[in-house]
Amino acid sequence: MSGIAATTGPATTPGATVMAVAVLGVAAAAVVLLGWATFLPKNPVQWVGVVLGWMLVAAVMPRPVRTGDAVPLDPGAFPHTHELVSSLAAEIGVQPPAGLLVSTAFGARVMDAGWRRRPVLTVGLPLWTCLAEDERIALIGHELGHLRGGRVRTAVVAHAHGLIERTATLLTPLPRDAVSDFEDPRLNVVRSNAVMNGVGRGLLAATSLPAVLLLLTFERITSRERQMHAYAADLSAAQVAGTTAVARLLISVANLPGLHTVASAAVRRREDPFDALSRSRRDDAHTAGEVARARTRARTEGRRWDAAHPRDDLRLSVLEAHATQPGVDLLAAHRSLACRADTELANLRTTLHRALRDELLETWM
Repeated sequence: MSGIAATTGPATTPGATVMAVAVLGVAAAAVVLLGWATFLPKNPVQWVGVVLGWMLVAAVMPRPVRTGDAVPLDPGAFPHTHELVSSLAAEIGVQPPAGLLVSTAFGARVMDAGWRRRPVLTVGLPLWTCLAEDERIALIGHELGHLRGGRVRTAVVAHAHGLIERTATLLTPLPRDAVSDFEDPRLNVVRSNAVMNGVGRGLLAATSLPAVLLLLTFERITSRERQMHAYAADLSAAQVAGTTAVARLLISVANLPGLHTVASAAVRRREDPFDALSRSRRDDAHTAGEVARARTRARTEGRRWDAAHPRDDLRLSVLEAHATQPGVDLLAAHRSLACRADTELANLRTTLHRALRDELLETWM
């Protein structure tokens, strides 16, 4: 996902928590009942039902969240980067994430990784490269702001959401144009399965309807607080970087498609995409006209109601209504750490160059 995001799971409204506990309770009861049925005497048809039940359990059961190809940052090799994150976390009032990683994504995110769902922070090196110093502080501050709140409740809701989503996905019909044709070489006749595929889609649509409705209801309950959580994360970022820096970050992130094009063009010219992104970095503040145009674009972008983050024009308005600026000495300390962290992370450009180049070429092709 491009930009700044949080994937720690849906928000933790009381309604969502109650619904999540109910879903997990029903799932646990179903597994217990299936286990009990497994040891009862059965005929062959009943055995088929039990086997299918366990296959369904295996398909929808919770699983660890992977961090993909992101590179873990060892505290010994990247001491200033870890110090920056720890310092900002202390200022915001949260525990530092359990892990710190760097990827080739044009974004950053906090996610609960592994079976224990420990929070880890992943920063995309392309995004980091094209941001100004204060924007980098705001970026880390925003992601750390997502760590505020009840972790146990967040984990419960995340597990329930994953279970509902996997169930709905498992039962969702194939696209309407997914029609298979099989040729019988003995008769040299092409037999179309369009009718049977249509029947199958209808049966799956009816079967999946309860799970899909449950998923939509669950996400509807959580969507508002997820957006409120994004506002709170912006204010946390302003606490350590200043309101102006967070506003600049929002506008820079909104321009990520353009920066992606800049990096892709550099790769096609056989140039270093990180160098091209560095040259695209703006150290001057956006003008009032640029901010106004950013607001207009945000109002017309048609963001979905269940988006993890609200529109940028609304976020800018909230930031302006709660303008804040950290102390001069504190901000100077953060900038010093961000500068040293950038020196450390710049050493990874050679390591990630090939992976980023391949991703950009694949996207372009």
